[in-house]
Amino acid sequence: MIRARLPFPPGVLRTAAAVTALALLATGASAQTRQAPRKVPVESLIYDLKNPDPVRRKEAAQLIGDNKLRQAVPDLVAVAQDPDPEVRRTIVNALDKLLDVRSLPAFIQLSSDPEKDIRERCIIGIVNLYLPQESGLRVTINKVATFFNPWSDEWADVVAEPGIAVDGGAISALTGRLQDPSDTIRLKAARALGILKGNPAVPGLLEALKRNETNSIRFEIMRALRKIGDPSVGPELMPYLGFKDDKVRNEAIYTLGRLHYRAAAPEMIRLFEEESALPAKLIDKPYREALLDALAMLADPAALPLFQKEKQNPDDILRLHAFEGLARLAESSMATEVSRDRLHEKSERVKTAQAFALYRMGRTEFLDEVVNRLGNRKTNTEARMYLLELGPQELPGLYAQANNNDTNVREALCEIYGLIGDERAVPVLQNLAKDKRGQISAFAAQAMRRISARASAR
Repeated sequence: MIRARLPFPPGVLRTAAAVTALALLATGASAQTRQAPRKVPVESLIYDLKNPDPVRRKEAAQLIGDNKLRQAVPDLVAVAQDPDPEVRRTIVNALDKLLDVRSLPAFIQLSSDPEKDIRERCIIGIVNLYLPQESGLRVTINKVATFFNPWSDEWADVVAEPGIAVDGGAISALTGRLQDPSDTIRLKAARALGILKGNPAVPGLLEALKRNETNSIRFEIMRALRKIGDPSVGPELMPYLGFKDDKVRNEAIYTLGRLHYRAAAPEMIRLFEEESALPAKLIDKPYREALLDALAMLADPAALPLFQKEKQNPDDILRLHAFEGLARLAESSMATEVSRDRLHEKSERVKTAQAFALYRMGRTEFLDEVVNRLGNRKTNTEARMYLLELGPQELPGLYAQANNNDTNVREALCEIYGLIGDERAVPVLQNLAKDKRGQISAFAAQAMRRISARASAR
């Protein structure tokens, strides 16, 4: 007889409680009124998957999913192409609940099902197999929210964990959905390929980009290409620097910057100067910010005069990106000037960029300040991004920061060490795993899993 399993392991129940409570409030459910899944012998359910009555087949599949009967996964896969669409629909939903990699062949097969909602559910099912689940859940309430809905546009940076090898058949199936008759499915297929970093899908994504697609799908394709990280797509994105749709255009700019496609720098400089020359009321501020942000990532020496000029701009965001560009150019001769600018700066975010610039210009003591700013909610996003850019020769200095007394800083450092993936961090993380403050131990364990997974994938 089978009883329902807890949806989270004990170690994350406290973290997930807030999200679960919100879900219950939204549905009006209560602990008193909810019913546990009906207990049925496993063998009986497996037998009923081949019953001549489609109602019995559907009920069996539903109970297998509700009761999380993973031993029945091969049997569900074997009958996935049931002639009744209601049964197929229930099988796909059950397999998605089971979160077992053995379900993949069924998701691949049914990703081209005649029923639109089944195709859509298969895309979601494929992605869910490769995202952290149950014992692999990330810590913190925000990350748990990601577990519930990786498809929300809020989760622009959701990707499969480092070291996860995605099945080629899954990437091929998702690529095929880029030609689906449904706009929604084409959009979700593009998003899924980005989440799974499906490099073999790049030609298919570029082909889809050339078609007369909706702007929402173009946007998802751009974002997928950014996550995949292949800079060879740069020339295909250049025509979008002046695209009529703001969201697509700005994502193209952002993607070219993150792909470090330096050939885009001259055109970006020209467009920035052209936009800046307009009357103040006509300037498209997000466009100009996106251009300077991308130029700061590209760090092309030709942009140095622009960075020098814009670091005096009264706009905080433009000053921020100007100092980021100077940091990545690392012109040591500018250290004194940046130090002088810092004396008058009021924006904490800009001060963080200035500290990073001074560190990169040879003032190594400013690494302490960049790290300390991980503990400030106003500056932790920038500080984290800058520290993730450090090269192999700079990492020992970063590992020495593990003794920081701020709990928030130590948690953030654990995550950064894991994302960098350098095996030299393991002894440092083993020591941090003994720290019982906050979620330091959980973040350290997660980081060691990431490093191990990346090492195994080599």
